Amino acid sequence: MDWDGQDARALLALERLDRDLFRNRLNQRNANDALFGGQVLAQALMAAIATVGDGRGVHSLHGYFLRAGRAHAPAIYQVDRTRDGGRFSTRRVVAVQEGEPIFHMECGFHADEPGYVHQAGLPEGVARPDELLTLPELADTMPGVPDWVRHRWRGQDGTIEVKPADPLSFLQQPDRPAKRAIWMRLPSGAGAGPAEQAGLLAYLSDYWLAGTAALPHTWPMPSPTLFMASLDHAMWFHRPAKAEEWLLFACESPSAQAGRGLSRALIYAEDGTLVASTAQEALLRIREG
Repeated sequence: MDWDGQDARALLALERLDRDLFRNRLNQRNANDALFGGQVLAQALMAAIATVGDGRGVHSLHGYFLRAGRAHAPAIYQVDRTRDGGRFSTRRVVAVQEGEPIFHMECGFHADEPGYVHQAGLPEGVARPDELLTLPELADTMPGVPDWVRHRWRGQDGTIEVKPADPLSFLQQPDRPAKRAIWMRLPSGAGAGPAEQAGLLAYLSDYWLAGTAALPHTWPMPSPTLFMASLDHAMWFHRPAKAEEWLLFACESPSAQAGRGLSRALIYAEDGTLVASTAQEALLRIREG
């Protein structure tokens, strides 16, 4: 069933078919009319979490997108309980549609213990979210935006609220660096517990990340001259986060080559706490004609 775009927690909900076998209830279509990768990533993580005992939170995940997901078909998530040790657990999840794997992921869980603590600080000069406009507000006020992009921005109905820290980074600029900072939040995440919050954060991490690698080369995004698809996704969970509160995604791309681009981001809470890091490589295929 197609997701109505309202409740992100409902999108992540799974039906348990057997001890380690799950099926999704809702699908989200992306711009290519396939399953949105962030949905598959987050649902796979929720399947893994359901097989791990209390007291162990996810600390990392590493996934590969193997085939485009079919938006008309449910996804089955098969979990392999690879290891349960003294303080660590490891799970492997394979997402299957119509008998074919579309995604697989390894993820690790850890029972927290005492240790060293440090973190990178918030990037300097980034405006706070209360000083910025949402995409629908920018669509009504920002000059130089094509009509079809304005229409797309106005269609952001608040399921995911987005505030670019530098709105001009969304416009074509000479010698523009492959870097941008974006505040995002999921109001429908309110009330989620720690496990669900990890899934919601994974879901958010797939928005606006891969396109960072295309910033010096094309605009607008998604660009009609570019076919873009996620190839893999990694994420490290440092500290608890609340997806319904503003989170800063400080994104950069160190390299693009051979039709692929690597993007990475540090994710901060509004108070400057570093909550997660993420990296993704994507196919950047220039459309002919």
